[in-house]
Amino acid sequence: MTQPGAKRLTVALLSDVLSGKGISVPPDATEKLLLHAEEMLLWNRSIRLTAITDPAEVAVKHILDSLLLLSFAPFPGRTLDFGSGAGYPGIPLAIVLAEARLVLLESSGKKCAFLSRACTMLGLRNAEVVPGRITAKTRLPIGRFEQIVTRATLPPSSSAALLVPYLSPGGRLLLMTGPGRDLRGESGEGEAAGGEEKLPPGAAPGRRERFELPLRMGSREIREILVR
Repeated sequence: MTQPGAKRLTVALLSDVLSGKGISVPPDATEKLLLHAEEMLLWNRSIRLTAITDPAEVAVKHILDSLLLLSFAPFPGRTLDFGSGAGYPGIPLAIVLAEARLVLLESSGKKCAFLSRACTMLGLRNAEVVPGRITAKTRLPIGRFEQIVTRATLPPSSSAALLVPYLSPGGRLLLMTGPGRDLRGESGEGEAAGGEEKLPPGAAPGRRERFELPLRMGSREIREILVR
């Protein structure tokens, strides 16, 4: 396994990281995942997309981390990536799941410009960038979704209260959390892993999976919230 401090992100490094966790992707997906990451790091020089820039950390904490969601596959219907930022996890899901339909929701105009550039560059016809901000007082005209995914954008209970109204009956919210720091590499305000969340009416807890990341890069947890 490649160690942190590698000089650049390569297909070999990324393939090593993914195969080490038993994740298999389509033949051309690894190159597209790499192109997305390279474009992110290029844009990151001008606009802040991530604090994670070490190649091994990008491979583990962004790309592998996003694809841990495959343990909750399939992804039928429409999937919302709430607070998409640099496109994780939405773009990796769109790359490896050709049948999935992703909506990348982001409130920052500059980040939306990056997301649009990345989707065009990668030829992702199954991903749509939507500018906007969901708040407790506003209702965006984006319809409902079979899945909503988000990476530590808000504490779990706050995410559930805000996002459950955008789920179709039988839909699910997948909250990706990590201890101490959020999944963008920034200081997190998330609730402690293992804490109990107060769910909105009509929502119930589903599966809860914990993953150990390679190279001693910590652990991740995905919490599923189901809507009746």
